[in-house]
Amino acid sequence: MRLRRHRLALGGLLTAALLVALPVVSQQADAPESLLPEGLETAPPPPVESAEPVIAPVPDAPAAALAVPEEAEVAPSPFDLPAATGRSIDVAGPLRLDNGGYGTAAFTGSNGRFVAGVLYRLDTPVASRWAHIVLRRALLSESSAPGGIAPADWIAARARTLLAMGEVDGAVALVDAVPADRYSPSLYRVAGQAHLAAADIGGLCPLAQTGVAVSRDPLWKLLTGMCGAMSGDDLTSASVFDRLKGSDTLDPFDLQLAERVATLSGGGGRAANIEWETVPRLTPYRFGVAVAAGVRVPDARLAGMPPGWVLRAPGIGDTARLAAVRPAAALGIASAQELVSTIAATADDEGLAGSPASRLRSAYAAASLGDRYAALKAIRDEAKTPQARYAALLETALPAARLPVDKRRAAEAPDVIAALLGVGLEREALRWWRVLDGSDAVPRAWGLLASSGGVPVTPERFETWADGDNDEHRARLLLAGLDALGRTRGEGWAAVRTDLGLTPVSNSWTRALASAAARGSAGEVAVLAASGLQCDWRAVPPAHFGAIVAAYVRVGRAQEARLLVAEAVTRG
Repeated sequence: MRLRRHRLALGGLLTAALLVALPVVSQQADAPESLLPEGLETAPPPPVESAEPVIAPVPDAPAAALAVPEEAEVAPSPFDLPAATGRSIDVAGPLRLDNGGYGTAAFTGSNGRFVAGVLYRLDTPVASRWAHIVLRRALLSESSAPGGIAPADWIAARARTLLAMGEVDGAVALVDAVPADRYSPSLYRVAGQAHLAAADIGGLCPLAQTGVAVSRDPLWKLLTGMCGAMSGDDLTSASVFDRLKGSDTLDPFDLQLAERVATLSGGGGRAANIEWETVPRLTPYRFGVAVAAGVRVPDARLAGMPPGWVLRAPGIGDTARLAAVRPAAALGIASAQELVSTIAATADDEGLAGSPASRLRSAYAAASLGDRYAALKAIRDEAKTPQARYAALLETALPAARLPVDKRRAAEAPDVIAALLGVGLEREALRWWRVLDGSDAVPRAWGLLASSGGVPVTPERFETWADGDNDEHRARLLLAGLDALGRTRGEGWAAVRTDLGLTPVSNSWTRALASAAARGSAGEVAVLAASGLQCDWRAVPPAHFGAIVAAYVRVGRAQEARLLVAEAVTRG
C-alpha cells in the first residue's frame, strides 16, 4: 500500500549514517547525531579498489579522498530480497535535457565506484553556491549508470549526497524512481534517510518488512509499528511497540514519538506527552518523527538541523523557516524567488515596520527610488557574517533587477551587480556597465563583470581593480578564472601572473578533472569540482579553481563557469 500522500510528516533518522560516512575534512561540530548507537548498522563491506590507480594525496590537493572508500560498495545481503521484476533502472533521474538536466551521457566513460567514492567522501556544504547548483543538477539528471557499480547502489550514492547537501526533494525523487524489488541494501538505508527527511513515513511503509530483514537498524521495526497503525492494524502496531519497550537500543523518548504517530493514525491512546527537556539533543529521527506527529520542536533545537531539511519540512513555524531560508539560499538549496517568498510570508499586520518583510516590501515598491535603494542597503547592512551577507545580496537581487539603470546611482551599482550575478542575471548586470564610465565604481564593477565577456579585459584594467581591491587571494582567483575562460590572451598577462605568483598545477586531482572534461562527462566534472571546493573560499587554491572553471567550459557549462568566477570575486 502506498501511503505517501498522507504526508505524515517525518524528518530524518538515519542521517547519522549519512553524515558519519563523509570522512573527508572534518565534520561540523554541531552536525546532527544519529539516534542509533554504534554497531547497529550492517557489517561494513570489504574495501574496493579504485576505478583507476588510487589517487594519492598530494600537497595542496583539494580532494585527498579520491580513493574509493568502503561505503562505495555494499556487502552482499545475508537475506533474500524480493524477486526482481526485470524493470530497468539503468537510467534514472527527474531532470531531462529539456528541464535542466545534463543528458543521459552525464557520466559517460566514468567508473561508478570511483565517482561514488568521491561522493561518499564529499564534505558538504561546498564553498560555492554555483558549484552546489551544478552538482545538484548533475546528480538529478536522467542519466545512465556508469560502469563498475550496480544501478541501485549508484542511485543510493547520488541520493545520499543530495541529502547531505540538504536537497531533500531531489533525494526522494531518485529513490522513488526505483521499484521496491530492485532495491539493494544500500538503497534501503538511503531510502530510509530520504523519506524521513521528507517527512514521509507513508512512503517507507512498502519497504518496512523487507527493511527489517536486510538491516538491523531499529528504524525498520519502528516503521512496522507506525505503518501498522496507519493501515488500521492496531494489534500489530501495539505488539511491535510492546516488544520494543524492552529494547536497550532505543531511548524511551524515541519510542514515544513513534507511538504518537500511531496514535494520530487511530492506534489508540498509547502515546505519552513529549517532553523535550528529557533528551539532551535533537537527532534527525526526533526531528522527523516530531514533525510527522505534529509535535512542536523548539526553535533553539531546530538551529542544529540542516537548513534544507528545516525549510522543506511541513508544519515548521515562520520563525524557524525564516532562520533556515537565508543559509539555504546562500548554499544553493533555495532559489532567490523562494527566499523572497518565504520572507514575504512572514509579514504580519502588527509590528510590520522594520521587519524583514517590511524592508523587502520597500525594496520592491517604495514610493521613491531613494527609498528603494535605502531598503536594499538596510537589508545588506543587517547581515553580520560572510554567509549572511551573501544571502542578503541574493535577497536583494530580484527587487534590484526592477531598478532603472541610472548613472546617478553609480555608487550603488557594484552591490546591485553582485546581487544580480549571484542569481544568474548576467544580462541585467551588464546593463549597468554602460552608465559607469568615469565613475569611482568602475574598478569594483569591472572585477564583478570581467568574466561575463561584456566588458573589456586588459592587464591594465585588471591591475587597477586588484590595486583597489587590495586582496591578493581574490585577485589570484579572478586571474585563474579569466585564464580558464580564455579572457587573458595577448601581451602583458604573463607579467601579471608572475607578479601574483600564479603558476599551473598538475596533480592527480587536476588530471582526473581534465580527463572527465575531455570525455564530456559533465556529471563527473560536477562531482570533482565540488570535491575541490569543500572548504572555505579563503582556502580554495587559485590554480585548482582555474581547473574547475576550464572543466565547466569544456563540458558545456560556460554560463555556470562565468557565474562561478563572479561568485569568487564576491565571496573570495
